[in-house]
Amino acid sequence: MTIVVLVVFMAGAKDAKIKKMMADVKALKIQGAKNVAIAGARMLKISAEQSKAKDARAFIVELEAVSKKIVVLRPTEPALRNGQDIILSEIGAMKNLSLQDLKIKTAKICDDYVLEVQSVLGKIALLGSRIIVDGDVVMTHCHSNNVVEILKAAKKQGKKFKVIVTETRPLYQGKITAKELADEKIDVVYCIDAASASLMNRATKVLVGADAIASDGSVVNKIGTYQIAIEAKEHSVPFYVACGTHKYDPMTAMGYPEPIEERGKKEVVGKGELKVRGINVVNPAFDVTPKEYVREIITEIGAYSPEALVSILESENRSRPKRG
Repeated sequence: MTIVVLVVFMAGAKDAKIKKMMADVKALKIQGAKNVAIAGARMLKISAEQSKAKDARAFIVELEAVSKKIVVLRPTEPALRNGQDIILSEIGAMKNLSLQDLKIKTAKICDDYVLEVQSVLGKIALLGSRIIVDGDVVMTHCHSNNVVEILKAAKKQGKKFKVIVTETRPLYQGKITAKELADEKIDVVYCIDAASASLMNRATKVLVGADAIASDGSVVNKIGTYQIAIEAKEHSVPFYVACGTHKYDPMTAMGYPEPIEERGKKEVVGKGELKVRGINVVNPAFDVTPKEYVREIITEIGAYSPEALVSILESENRSRPKRG
């Protein structure tokens, strides 16, 4: 009796953990494409561990159903979708294993994917740090683990530079960036979003992350990135993007537009604010920067122009086995 109660309690605890992780991803308590993709893999692993499926086929169907719930949490995150597809493809290829062996293999696949995503960060940091030189003033927007790690790597190399960090309304992710850089003793200037154009004449380059790369070479990132790219071009400041290749969305090559997540109005106006009737509040989380504004996209496989990178990634995507 005691054992049964303990098993039920443990299963309930794992289910509660998945629900909390899903809520945290949706509420941006877990944010950044890398962190979201990792959370997605870990949720699949937990689901596999607590699965009540009676055979391998039912097990795979169960995981696919969980994955569908995971990917809709953040629609503008191809890294999340790609990660789920990669994991499920590998699991599906082993559908002839026994259920117990498949569960063990699933846990390893999820763990290996997390390690792979984490290794990408270090590679991008090393490659990206090469564009930072003494005397640089780098403007960045929102919070990107890749950008932060590039700047930290440049600092460790002894390079002396400053960073202009925009606040990034409405959730102020720029504060996260500013704090992480300041903790590394990097010289930071923190400004309101509306000051980016006025401060652009101080910048020597712009470096931002990305949530998605489309097949036309355009880059999807936090709302406000596009206007900063326009300002950079007006001031002849090179605009760089740093992100992993897992953020390429192959669906855009088939004519599907990258979905732009629309978030709640309370993030913009707050509780009790803007009570005037007839006002429609919009809160797009991302915008699209055309390839013409991007000097290079820095990835774990190298730094390329948008056109060159997309050509490489689309070639790899065509040769990648599809989940059947």
